[in-house]
Amino acid sequence: MILLGAIAVLAGVVGVQLAIAAPEAARPRPTPTAIDWDAVRPGADASWPSCTPPHGATRTMPLADRPAFVVVGVNDGLPGTTSACIERELAWADATTGGSSQPRLAYYVMAADPWTAPERKWVPHPFWPASNAVGGVAVAVPAAFASDAHGTTCVGGHAERACAYVYGWAMAQHAASIPGLRSPARHRFWVDVEAERTWSDDQRFNQAVVEGMVAAFTTPVDRGGVGTTTGVYSDHGEWSRIIGRLRNGSPLDGLDEWIAIGRTTKAKAVDALLHDWPLTANGRIRMVQWLDGRIDRDIALPAGAEAATP
Repeated sequence: MILLGAIAVLAGVVGVQLAIAAPEAARPRPTPTAIDWDAVRPGADASWPSCTPPHGATRTMPLADRPAFVVVGVNDGLPGTTSACIERELAWADATTGGSSQPRLAYYVMAADPWTAPERKWVPHPFWPASNAVGGVAVAVPAAFASDAHGTTCVGGHAERACAYVYGWAMAQHAASIPGLRSPARHRFWVDVEAERTWSDDQRFNQAVVEGMVAAFTTPVDRGGVGTTTGVYSDHGEWSRIIGRLRNGSPLDGLDEWIAIGRTTKAKAVDALLHDWPLTANGRIRMVQWLDGRIDRDIALPAGAEAATP
């Protein structure tokens, strides 16, 4: 999931940039009690580059050997698509060692504005809602995404914030319904927010997409949602450029966060986990990803240590 070039960005290798832009209201967290980090086994994540996808990889990325936990990408790099790697990577999840505060298996799903040129290069005719209905569910759009002309009703405009919210809901539902996934309602879905050139210049539009996804994942099944938990993946620079300052009352504030810091060491990833600024004022950093050679590794608190953090 690390940026490996333009094609990798478009195809959804979860990427990073090292620019840091800490939110003004965010505060670093206290350090948990002493942990022997040398003994803490990291997790790992993987997606389409670990197989041969339609978008054309010339060689596959390796999978980490017996990670503590794994996060499996369900898309072929773009919202609304399906990774060809799911079966292989779920088998990989069976070899996890455990011992982490994170579950042995979680998923991640791509988010984007499908009308940008990079996105349409791969999906020329993306799904886009023309109403608030998704799979028989009437999606209630927050007033913050209303337009002067149509309020919170989506009428199909490509720049409509209301439609962006409904689109996000639909992309979450698509991700959770991909064949082969194990009990989607019992596994977390991380929402991947990266690659600013695949997003709108309207940050409130981008917030609408991500909020719609979060709402769909966390809404109970009997109300038309997936009924699971969620969090956001990004780095500080891209989050600042894509999402920016959150609207008042945004449900994105306070979510669990998975932070990317690029090619570095386990020691620096541990330091970021314990001391880095969260993406939002009340965010909670739960995992940090770093690139180790050609493998995406992820560090989290060991089992039992989560209670030491707020």
